[in-house]
Amino acid sequence: MKSILLRGRDTVEIGAIDQGHADDVAVALTRGGAPKRYPYVDPNEDAALAAQGAHGSLIAVADGHWGGLAAERALEALLADAAPWLDGAPRAADAWYQATLGALVAINNEVIAARDGDERSRTTLSWALARPAENLLVHASLGDSHLFVVDRIVAAEIPHARKATFLGARTLRASEAEKLGVIGVQPLDAPLAIVAVTDGLSEHAIGVADPAGAVHAAVAAADGHARGARALAAARGIVDAALAAHRDHDAGDNVAVVITWLAR
Repeated sequence: MKSILLRGRDTVEIGAIDQGHADDVAVALTRGGAPKRYPYVDPNEDAALAAQGAHGSLIAVADGHWGGLAAERALEALLADAAPWLDGAPRAADAWYQATLGALVAINNEVIAARDGDERSRTTLSWALARPAENLLVHASLGDSHLFVVDRIVAAEIPHARKATFLGARTLRASEAEKLGVIGVQPLDAPLAIVAVTDGLSEHAIGVADPAGAVHAAVAAADGHARGARALAAARGIVDAALAAHRDHDAGDNVAVVITWLAR
């Protein structure tokens, strides 16, 4: 299994971009293109994860609030248990659903356990697991970060919870996580890419006017690149669109983008 984990605390200059890629996954992370115009604890509270194994790829973004610690811990916990998802045998749809629900609960516990003293950091979390040979897409979200399935016509957003919800706010039972989050197991079919991105792309009066359009444009532009370079080109295109919007609005937000490129 190959993996890339970017933490916001390592990229704190306005306009700076951290990035990484491995095979057909790529990650890009930025503090933003202008200063934040709202109260915050850490300059960059987002984190981003991509992992690729023998049978699939996993992408995830976490948008920390009141500090970046929760975002980091959430993705570290997800990565620690990712190998069976990426390298393990096929499972029935219900088994994937239950494993995903259990992961949300376990990750929430890890975020809470990582707190120190008066630390109250919490985070959104969205991830997607693609296993192409089984035509399988498993996705989960708690909070308002985005997941898009992108083909040559459109970037279709997977619905996320509309209510403000965070990992680390309190202990969650499985039944509560199921109500607050969105979990799906569905056919993957044949998209160009799956994209995860935090709401620094889409925030009103900060991000782009048409988030799905910006994602589709970046993926479409990257489609002409050589295999192995497409995911990173698309991730950079999305970040560049967000940074331009931040500069236009003179208001910034952290942005984390992760892409798994699936078209051959």
